[in-house]
Amino acid sequence: MAIIVKKFGGTSVGNIDLIRNIAHKIAQEYGSGDGLVLVVSAMAKTTDELFSLAYGISQCPSRREMDMLLTAGERISMSLLSLALMEEGVPSISFTGSQSGIITDDKHGNARILKVNAFRIHEELAKGKVVIVAGFQGVSLNKEITTLGRGGSDTSAVALACYLGAEKCEIYTDVDGVYSADPRIVDHPAMIKSISPSLMLTLCYSGSKVLHPRAVEFALKYGVKVEVKSSFTFAPGSIIENPPDMKINYPKEQNPKEDNMEERTVSAIAHKEALICYKLLVTDAMLEALSTWNLEVFKSYVIDKNIELFIEAKYEKEADYILKNRNIEIVDKIANLAFVNLVGLGLGHDPAILASVMQICKPFEIVRCLNNEQSVELLIPQPYLKEAVQTLHKHFIG
Repeated sequence: MAIIVKKFGGTSVGNIDLIRNIAHKIAQEYGSGDGLVLVVSAMAKTTDELFSLAYGISQCPSRREMDMLLTAGERISMSLLSLALMEEGVPSISFTGSQSGIITDDKHGNARILKVNAFRIHEELAKGKVVIVAGFQGVSLNKEITTLGRGGSDTSAVALACYLGAEKCEIYTDVDGVYSADPRIVDHPAMIKSISPSLMLTLCYSGSKVLHPRAVEFALKYGVKVEVKSSFTFAPGSIIENPPDMKINYPKEQNPKEDNMEERTVSAIAHKEALICYKLLVTDAMLEALSTWNLEVFKSYVIDKNIELFIEAKYEKEADYILKNRNIEIVDKIANLAFVNLVGLGLGHDPAILASVMQICKPFEIVRCLNNEQSVELLIPQPYLKEAVQTLHKHFIG
């Protein structure tokens, strides 16, 4: 029996009708003989609403209690989907992250998975049931409920696929697959049918929202095949896996790349908006704070005697509290920043591409330009973000 893990995001389970639609489609697949494990996020906007409730009571709520509160969202989704499957005549059972055997460290709010011991999932699959798992959550070795950080349901799904030896992990979302740019900014971007895990990881760490980077790390490390596809159509989407090791000897007349086989191209453009840069002195107190830091940091740099942390604006209050509580002086804090990242093999080693990027982006007041082997990264003021992405996409991808 092959096992397929399917993860459904918040927009995919956003209301009762969408949940019923998923249950109906799963019912059509149920007779195939595959074992089905469904990982669900909280219904759209539920997590944000729970955050608002907590911050309506406390300016700096306990992270342990926040984990207890936030995990309620996924429990609602898993139970409703299980009920919907039963209505379709499909036997099912729902588990929390802890019941599923997802064991984490004790870093509340941004825990990391230590191991997976999902024997209960195997037991229920053997009984012919569809198993639904609450994503985004686990349990520490001290039996404390933990969460994996925003977007952590992707990580739950790929980690379970790894443990279960799944044939594939399918990530269902509100788009058809991985695109060459955000469809909300660029009209008619190209859909990428196949992409390597390493390139996808660069795309995710550059700001792409289609997958959480930690999920792609699992896929890359353990060789899990991942497919991103639409929860509305269930149509084939974008495959993330390394191509099989094989050498193809094209006849010259059939080789489309014969004229320039080593041409470096931009595969996609990712971005991250609404960022704040904290500039902090490198001190023992600062390094101690970083060693126990539990907020997501998008980028970090050490320049001269300063550490720069780029954090999403939604984490500003928590970051301010952590630094104030440890008496760490903020040298400077700059808001309304954005990163635009061109992703593709060898881009960072091509000075011609760098020159083109700098020339094209002159009007956008580049604050900083950095590169590595798979990306060229621009830091610009937030107001220029949309125009910069559109202009770069038109020039490099079309």
